[in-house]
Amino acid sequence: MKLHPGQLAKIFPFLRWWPLVNRLTLRDDLIAGLTGALIVLPQGVAFATIAGLPPQYGLYAAMMPAVVGALWGSSWHLVSGPTTAISIAVFAALSHQAEPGSAQYIGLVLTMTFLVGVFQVVLGLARMGALVNFISHTVVIGFTAGAAVLIAASQVRHFFGINIPRGTPFYEIIRQLFDQFGDINPHVLAVSLVTLAVGILTKRYLPKLPYMIAAMIVGSLVAEGLNLWLGQSITGIRTIGALPATLPPLSLPDLSLDALHHTLAPALVITMLALTEAVSISRAIAVRSEQRIDGNQEFIGQGLSNMVGAFFSAYASSGSFNRSGVNYEAGAKTPLASIFASLFLILVLLLVAPLAAYLPTAAMAGILFLVAWGLIDFHHFHSIWHTSKGESAILSATLVGTLFNLEAGIFIGVFLSLVMYLFRSSRPEIIPVVPAPEEGAYHFIRAQGRVECPQLRIVRVNGAIYFGAASYVQSALQQIDEDNPLQKSVLIAAGGITFVDLAARRRRRLGGGLYFYRLNPAILKFLKQGDYLRDFGEGAFFPVMTNVTGALYWTLDPDVCRTCKKRIFKECHKGLLPDGFRRQRLLLATDGSEFASAPTEIAIALAKSFGVTLDILTVADPAEDDEVARQRIAGAARNALVAGVDSEEIVRRGKHRVAAIIEAAAEANTNILVIGRQPARDLKHRLLGDVASSTIVQAPCHVLVVGPQTGMWHKRIVIVSDASECSDHAAELASQIARITQTPITVVAFAEGKKAAAASEEDVARKAALMKLDGVVADTRVIDGVAGSALLETVRELGADLVVVGAQRSHMINRTFPGSTADDVIGGLHCAVLVVKAGGANAIVSGLSNGN
Repeated sequence: MKLHPGQLAKIFPFLRWWPLVNRLTLRDDLIAGLTGALIVLPQGVAFATIAGLPPQYGLYAAMMPAVVGALWGSSWHLVSGPTTAISIAVFAALSHQAEPGSAQYIGLVLTMTFLVGVFQVVLGLARMGALVNFISHTVVIGFTAGAAVLIAASQVRHFFGINIPRGTPFYEIIRQLFDQFGDINPHVLAVSLVTLAVGILTKRYLPKLPYMIAAMIVGSLVAEGLNLWLGQSITGIRTIGALPATLPPLSLPDLSLDALHHTLAPALVITMLALTEAVSISRAIAVRSEQRIDGNQEFIGQGLSNMVGAFFSAYASSGSFNRSGVNYEAGAKTPLASIFASLFLILVLLLVAPLAAYLPTAAMAGILFLVAWGLIDFHHFHSIWHTSKGESAILSATLVGTLFNLEAGIFIGVFLSLVMYLFRSSRPEIIPVVPAPEEGAYHFIRAQGRVECPQLRIVRVNGAIYFGAASYVQSALQQIDEDNPLQKSVLIAAGGITFVDLAARRRRRLGGGLYFYRLNPAILKFLKQGDYLRDFGEGAFFPVMTNVTGALYWTLDPDVCRTCKKRIFKECHKGLLPDGFRRQRLLLATDGSEFASAPTEIAIALAKSFGVTLDILTVADPAEDDEVARQRIAGAARNALVAGVDSEEIVRRGKHRVAAIIEAAAEANTNILVIGRQPARDLKHRLLGDVASSTIVQAPCHVLVVGPQTGMWHKRIVIVSDASECSDHAAELASQIARITQTPITVVAFAEGKKAAAASEEDVARKAALMKLDGVVADTRVIDGVAGSALLETVRELGADLVVVGAQRSHMINRTFPGSTADDVIGGLHCAVLVVKAGGANAIVSGLSNGN
């Protein structure tokens, strides 16, 4: 079977970057490799000391593993080798199994290294690279800080020159330090302090110079000077001893059951720790190099490096942050830089191995104190401690656990991180939102104090919703209507939601619904296949770019909308309530006289029934004092306040009262204008009155005319119908008024002849049927004849206390003739008369003139 290049690159990842190698990249990689070799020399010795191994094993771990990791890893800049965390983990895991540095101990370390490699390769082949994400950054910081304390504690005996057995717990080391304070070796302490000081000063003032090498050289010179001056028997300064100037010897991991029994559990811990380090470091560098990292391939590369390294005397390795960072900064272009670093390290080892005989353990202790201090991330400690109590608890638990048992420490941290994650993910953030105000926008924005709809709650759920979070979300949705019983419906901005919520049934029982906007199509398909849609209803799901609030507006309770002043949806401002009736706005025009009492009473009662604000208007003469004018409407405003009706006081100035009223009604977008009429004094003033008559003709809205003896209706409403479109509007408004005032309606028509009577019968029957659908008690009556005195007689016979008539723009009447039919009828009625306009201003009463 022939493999294509893509398949070959998966088996041999180095085929991806090998074609990029040229003379320029070779030069850059050689320079970076040499720099890396010089950096790892002191680090390798220090890390091996931490791990309880002979110093040369730290250098062995930086040779073959670095080569294999470079060839089979995915990062072009990650350098494998010994690390502080892995070293302290190795020591903590195996130091109680065998004497550190002994052949048995080295054998266990190599076995564990091989197992770590096997686990890493298996995880990589199983595509489980995401596992490292479960070890949070907080856990790594806490573990590293704990490891730093253990490193420093393990070097106390070498730093102060006191006798503390290897493997003593850190808290016992502290006690021993105080107990043996008088036995501190001043010569050893002097070498330690000088090494520590040189390292600190070099790192601060000469950052380009390797501070570890500088500290080692100066510390070694000071130690050698003291030994030559006073003699080693007096100073007690011991050295590491010469390193073997040889290639890494071949080794064979012990795979016996006993060895596996002792190393299996520690290998699992170090596997996750090593992978976390490697993937985190490779991703951090990839952000700068703009390279894509394959976590699974990195698992395989790290696993192979440890498996192969176990046969070349290398202990567990991982990505080294210091060496990888230096590798990138030195200009490495390909993974060849890591291979060159390993080759240069072999040459350096052959050259300088004998010089290790002059390296004092006190100087090494000073360097490891610097390493330990550098491992503690004080910046993130401060930020975590001051931003999250939960993360602070995880940090503290991991740190303390690591101090007492390294394996337990990291497991505690991982466990607490998972618990914290599950807790947070099971309580997703539920944010109230409102429609965006921009014209044509379909998205939602955070409410953040903005006005919300009192009936429809809109929320966005941030976070994945799964079975563990369903109960919390359901409880939160239930809490919405418990806090506000009017909010029976909930709309969820559902981009990314993946759950089925039983709260839908509950909301439908409440008379509302649970609706979703932008639900993932795959989830909607799943709901359909699982026959779950019956819980929500087919109309509960709205795709993207849908006017969802416009659709849901018609499901709201019109009685609540009628009194609502929030009006956050565009449909709220279009004049229609969810039941199809028009939203009313009332204007009372009053002069404050004795004849204004009845109009005021009815206007307030009607405003309360509609649940709207009442505008109270008076017209003042241009020269009239403003305070005097406001006194005329103060009484009406007080009565409205007592009745629980909001009101706005309006004072208009002008010599022409009717014109001022008309202008005010137009500006206020009035639906119903309430005016009074004075009783007729003579034929000159006519029955209706000049102001009322002119107002009816010119008003751009419906006009409710109230006589001085008129009371609020409660007996019966009479609507005059002539089968015109105008009378249809009148019937619609009459039905709305009848429903909110619980008043029955009689639909009356006047007709001459059988043919006209039949048409009228059909018309009034249709209107009454529509009213009954709205829950209004309605009957009909067709009267032979024309409107006029017959209407007055019918109203008296029925005991009606409100008459509703329509006005048409197309029929004009010359109002210069006193006593016209319209004036006679309206003026002759002792009840309120509502003139419903269909054509705006300049309309007259339809159905009242002769011939109509």
